[in-house]
Amino acid sequence: MKKLIVALSTIFFTILIMVSIYTLIPKNNSISAESEVQTGYIIADFGGKVAVFEEGCKEPAAVYDIYTHLLPENDIELLRKGIHVDNLNQLQSRLEDLGL
Repeated sequence: MKKLIVALSTIFFTILIMVSIYTLIPKNNSISAESEVQTGYIIADFGGKVAVFEEGCKEPAAVYDIYTHLLPENDIELLRKGIHVDNLNQLQSRLEDLGL
C-alpha cells in the first residue's frame, strides 16, 4: 500500500511539474500577435538635429548628431514635415540615407 501511494504521488508531481513547465514556455501564437502590433516612427528635425519619434509621442526616442542644416534642401524640407516609416527596417534605411 505504501509503495502504491509513493508511486501515485510521484506520477502526480511529475505531471504537475510538466504542466507548470508547459505553461511557462511562450507560444508562437503570442509572439506573432505581438509582432503584428507595430509602432510607426517619425523622423524629424529636433533642435537642428535629426530625431526619431515613436508615433504619437511628443518627445524624441533618439536624437542623432546629424545636423539638418548640412543636409540637402530636399531632405531638410522632408524633415520639417516629418518622414513617416512603418517599421524598424524602414527606419534604419532612412537614417542611413540621411548619413547615419
